[in-house]
Amino acid sequence: MSMADAGKTYYLLNLGCAKNLVEGEHLAGLLLADGWQAVEEPSKAGLLLVNTCGFIQPAVEEALEAILELADLKCDDQRLVVAGCLVGRYGKKLATDLPEADLLLAPGEAPRLLAHLAAPPAGRLAISPPRALFGGADPRALSTGPGWAYLRVADGCANSCAFCTIPHIRGPLRSRHLDDLLAEAESLAALGVRELNLVAQDLTSYGRDLGGPGLAELLRALASIDGIEWIRPLYLHPDIIDEALITTVLDEPKVTDYFDLPLQHAADPVLRAMGRRRSGSELRELVRGIRRAAPQATLRTTLLVGHPGEGEREFALLKEFVAEMEFDRLGVFPYSPEAGTRSARMPAPPPAVAAQRAGRIMDLQRRISRRRLAALEGATLPVLVLGPHPDSDLVWAGRTRGQAPEVDGLVIITEGTAPPGAIADCRITATHDYDLEGALL
Repeated sequence: MSMADAGKTYYLLNLGCAKNLVEGEHLAGLLLADGWQAVEEPSKAGLLLVNTCGFIQPAVEEALEAILELADLKCDDQRLVVAGCLVGRYGKKLATDLPEADLLLAPGEAPRLLAHLAAPPAGRLAISPPRALFGGADPRALSTGPGWAYLRVADGCANSCAFCTIPHIRGPLRSRHLDDLLAEAESLAALGVRELNLVAQDLTSYGRDLGGPGLAELLRALASIDGIEWIRPLYLHPDIIDEALITTVLDEPKVTDYFDLPLQHAADPVLRAMGRRRSGSELRELVRGIRRAAPQATLRTTLLVGHPGEGEREFALLKEFVAEMEFDRLGVFPYSPEAGTRSARMPAPPPAVAAQRAGRIMDLQRRISRRRLAALEGATLPVLVLGPHPDSDLVWAGRTRGQAPEVDGLVIITEGTAPPGAIADCRITATHDYDLEGALL
């Protein structure tokens, strides 16, 4: 296939987290605004664009595998562009190791994609300190929905967790101005978005670098927008969350009673090694306090097992913590030592031990989740209707206020109809480990 046949066509592969997905939507938006067309098959594209994750080693390996697969399919008149965190993390080394790539674009250079396509930089590498940030005025091609979207409120991170590469890759916290976020949210509402999921590397610190409104004020301002019905803040750092934010989440009707608290661990030796500020007892009180104030709230956490400092005693404490707190949602990851982090310089349990511990936590959480979901059978809940189920066209899927996209279960809709993107009442007829079944009313 010649470039003349392909024209200005592109194939985009997005990898990684929700923040990366939004950045990929902006990259697609830039191309579409410049007259490019998206295609679903790499063989039909003049431009092959991979938006990568580079946060942990498994993500690095996934990205490299995807890049090399496209490189094997690439024709002489196709261009392969690698963008995102992988480039930000490895820079010149990646350019040397990936001669197949025609352009490598670090996060700080993403808004200049079109300029770099027109005039590729020397050495094929476009990298700079991560200061640029896509805003509401930048083109964006939504890939989510119907009825929901992510709203990325900031980039970078003001924390310094010992195991994390994000500050190196994404730089310091850079919050978007409140007016810019409100303008984008209003535009999304005009497109039929009913649910906003707020994301950032450091969401809880939103606004602190600007000296202006913080996350609580942002939530209240977003709740004033007509058409937006659900607002879900994701990734609330437990060291920073305070009573004002908790009160806002619980008191503002449009903000879902959903607390996504990446606690990481509960044993003090591990928390200290991670560079976390709150102790295990303080984390217990945080969770208990939310439960007391709002028994109906959904609590989600993320844990990291096998980190330096975790022996059998510390892991046993973590299991006790999970059993006691009974989180509605829980994700767990085996520790991966990342070069350049403080944690990587400390001795850690073998990877096989970390993987086995992750499995034991998830076995415990599966039983907790099944028991907590069983209490919902017979209830009538509002559900955001998504459309056909991803695994079967025979049933549809939706989400409750207590189910975040991508990371939580779904409502399997077996009866009734409603337009995709609508929020409709649903009677829960059955429950499973992580999913619900229901009939639209």
